[in-house]
Amino acid sequence: LAAVLPCSPRLLCMCRRVPAEPALRIVVSTWNVAQTAPPAEGLGEWLGAGAGADIHAVALQEVVELDSALSYCGCCAGGGLSRQAAAWEAAVSAELGSLERVASLQLVGMVLLVYVSPSLAPHVAVEAQLAGTGPLRFGNKGAVAATLLFKGSSLTFLCCHLAAGKKGPHRRNAEFHEVMRRLRLGVLDQRR
Repeated sequence: LAAVLPCSPRLLCMCRRVPAEPALRIVVSTWNVAQTAPPAEGLGEWLGAGAGADIHAVALQEVVELDSALSYCGCCAGGGLSRQAAAWEAAVSAELGSLERVASLQLVGMVLLVYVSPSLAPHVAVEAQLAGTGPLRFGNKGAVAATLLFKGSSLTFLCCHLAAGKKGPHRRNAEFHEVMRRLRLGVLDQRR
């Protein structure tokens, strides 16, 4: 549906002077890696080597072995990446070498990595958030999110891993609503 609206010559002149922002090319890749290490042959085919992206978000699920108590240590609340997640981050970074990582966060088995082009990096502010669900709000289910603020606009990437199986829909919906209630998506902390 198109419409032509009358425009005064003065308004038309003003519109011509406003430079148009170039479109951003955004690539999103997601994979439930089922507790496996990155493939030896690399991730180029899956990631498309960034495909000339300005922003590339990579969301991984089930990165760590969930039957090990150690998998829950050192990978939450700013504790850094687990050994398994660090291996995936290194493999992704090797493929996206022309992009700069601006976010790297993990909540047990979920990992979110966000990369931007070097020309955007100095102009992007990032806020990371975690929302575990289940007992103590700490577990393999929940979400990790990164909000990017660029030239007055916000863009949020969210990696979720929710209840599965035939009995999962009610629990999955409850977990989704809990995540949405707890995260402040698209809002950067203005106190920074």
